[in-house]
Amino acid sequence: MDCFKKIFLLIFLLINANAVNASTSEFIGVIGAAIGEIKNQNNEKLENGSKIFYGDTIISDSQSNAQILFLDQTVLTLGSDTELTIDEFIYDPESHEGSFVSNVKSGTVKFITGQISKKNPDNLEVKIPSGTLGARGTEFIVLTESNNKSTVVLLGPGPENTLGMIPGNLILSDGLSSIDITQPGYEAMVTN
Repeated sequence: MDCFKKIFLLIFLLINANAVNASTSEFIGVIGAAIGEIKNQNNEKLENGSKIFYGDTIISDSQSNAQILFLDQTVLTLGSDTELTIDEFIYDPESHEGSFVSNVKSGTVKFITGQISKKNPDNLEVKIPSGTLGARGTEFIVLTESNNKSTVVLLGPGPENTLGMIPGNLILSDGLSSIDITQPGYEAMVTN
């Protein structure tokens, strides 16, 4: 009986390990443009057309930048000396439901939100060393200068845009308090 339990446990663990590997092996985006030295966490060079996977860390060296196009139409542009990790990306192209969590560890990243944020803004989260950021259907920049200071700028669209677009909205939190940014051109800074 004890041997049967061990075999069952072993089979269960092997099946679950394969399920996890299957879900992380599908690409979630591609490098649309790469200038200079762009690498992933395995020190593999990324270039135009390179696939991005769940859990990847993308690193741009000095005088380098990259644009990443995700399956939900989110676009991220990384500036020089930037490190970004994709902590979570789940997306159903039929319903546009999903969840997107990224972590800007250092540098500058411009975000243009896609279908996940449009469907449910609470499902897009950007982690920064000194807090977190949520966004609703908008374009914004995150600049992380150090572990102690991050700046966020809302680019738009504004509440009175003539294109009929949903106004942009950012909610920036340091874990104790939060601020709502609704006017394009406004910025907020989080420090430790």
